Amino acid sequence: MKFKYLFLLIPLTIISQEIIDDAIDLQVDSSSLSIQAQADIERLDEVSKKLYFDYKDTLNEYKSLKNYDDQLSKIIDSQVDEIQSIREQLDSLDDINIDILPLLKRMIDALRKFIELDIPFLLEERINRVNNLDDLILRSDVTTAEKYRKVFEAYQIESDFGKTIENYSSYISLDDQEIAVDYFRLGRLGLFYRTPDGDETGYWNEFEERWIHVGNDLDKDIKNALDISNRQAPPNFISLPLKPISEDK
Repeated sequence: MKFKYLFLLIPLTIISQEIIDDAIDLQVDSSSLSIQAQADIERLDEVSKKLYFDYKDTLNEYKSLKNYDDQLSKIIDSQVDEIQSIREQLDSLDDINIDILPLLKRMIDALRKFIELDIPFLLEERINRVNNLDDLILRSDVTTAEKYRKVFEAYQIESDFGKTIENYSSYISLDDQEIAVDYFRLGRLGLFYRTPDGDETGYWNEFEERWIHVGNDLDKDIKNALDISNRQAPPNFISLPLKPISEDK
């Protein structure tokens, strides 16, 4: 009988060990699954966070683009209004030109006449400026505003001549010869010349409309005036013959 009991106890022990091993294996598998699940959860959490931040970045970018688009829309609307205004101005431009262009032509002709009657300083340069204005107002590629600006600029230049002194080198006809001289202009009050050696001097007589040649009589006075104009001498009184206010007939 003891032999029988021993025979029955051995299988039970084996069975219990197998159950324990299975439980341990199950627990190990369960732990492995838990670790894998935790890893999957952490990975999904990282993915979720990345998607969230990507979403926020996309949302911010959308807002920026929306604001930019709104600004562009306002700019486009403003440009549309400006284009319409320009079209309306262009439609009325022909009517404006009918009045403005003849006025500019009269101003140019008056300026030319003024220069012809003025003392003859820088005559070629000033006449060329007027000739260029005559050509300018006939050009279709120049706006009416630019034509007016150029004419006004020429008038301003002529106006400034009356408030300044100036000297320049050129030639004068003396005894049927062209000789080099230095000119001195005192506003519009007087125009004088002097040869570099000072042997010949003279001035423009506005009433007689001719040059008065006085040899070297004005040599010192014109030389002083030229030095002042060239800033080689300090400002000082200039002693030169000027035109009278009126002429006795």
